[in-house]
Amino acid sequence: MALIHPRSLELWHEWQRSRFRARSAAVGERLRSLRPGGASGQPPQYLLHSRKGEGEDRLLIAIDSDSAAARAALMTALPYLHAGVDVLAPADLDLPELAGSAWQRSRTTAPTELLDAGATRCVITLGGDRPAGALAHDWALGADIPAAVVQHRPLTPYAPPLPPHSTLLAWTEADGQFHRSGREDVEVRAVGSQLLWQLAHEGRADGDGRDRQEVTAELITSQRPVFLDQEETPGLPRRLSVRAARSFCRSESAVLRPRGSRRDALTRGLHTVLRRRGVEFEDPQTPLFDPPRPVVGILDPQLLEAAARGVPTWVYGRGMPSWVHEYWQRYGLRHWGGPPSPVPVPSADEPSRLIAQIVDGHE
Repeated sequence: MALIHPRSLELWHEWQRSRFRARSAAVGERLRSLRPGGASGQPPQYLLHSRKGEGEDRLLIAIDSDSAAARAALMTALPYLHAGVDVLAPADLDLPELAGSAWQRSRTTAPTELLDAGATRCVITLGGDRPAGALAHDWALGADIPAAVVQHRPLTPYAPPLPPHSTLLAWTEADGQFHRSGREDVEVRAVGSQLLWQLAHEGRADGDGRDRQEVTAELITSQRPVFLDQEETPGLPRRLSVRAARSFCRSESAVLRPRGSRRDALTRGLHTVLRRRGVEFEDPQTPLFDPPRPVVGILDPQLLEAAARGVPTWVYGRGMPSWVHEYWQRYGLRHWGGPPSPVPVPSADEPSRLIAQIVDGHE
């Protein structure tokens, strides 16, 4: 398997737009807000956060999201960086890692005019599909500055293509080759997932010293499984994900956990039908991992987070597309009915430290 658009970001954006042409005006407004200029068409406001370092060399980090996954991928490298750092982010992003007197801030609509191409050693982003990342990669390409992309989420064939002449700092070699999709202008370095590394070191379901098989057997008999409701996903028909949720919850007396409280009309209607057919829903504010219980789903990233915590984790779904089975295999996710998915083995060194060594030139 490979990306549907491995090279052209323009084709990927056109494909994205085509998916939503039949959506409501509200959804269209949300999509427009993700483009440069936002929904209003005015130049976007950025904050450039700058911190001094050792010597004159500097690094540029561009981040478009304040999600836990995005911050774990990029912001956790900050304590390990020796060079000076500039962080480019939309002005409304909440990034607590950039608080404090060590950081100087400039608000601007043209952030690259504030950067010194001669001093910048490397550009680091989550990709070029969002405004800040796109701006940083375009600038780096024009100034002949090396650029790196840090993987921050599981990959499907519908992921955006990597920017030209970039280095992907991937979770695994398999992920790297999948995202690279045969391109010769992209280099791959496997560094691991910082978020999964952190979860693996925060404690596991078998943290009391008992054998994991014993703990798993106890959880299966004492706790009802929870099925993670699959949000709309490119390439995965709704009928398959809804059928999987209904089938599993009814056959295994599981509860269905929706993703958040904000839902479109179609999702609300499908949930109404599921309730009428006897599916019990869980409040999404209920802690998922406290207490631990069996977790089942299709493609939800929380499946990998559950496995990293040592929680018994499975996938479920009949008649799924071939790329879903490839996804399950690449991430070591096992189908319900057999042993739980293995706990991902964290890398010996912290991924954020490895990333810092690579981009800082100290490896």
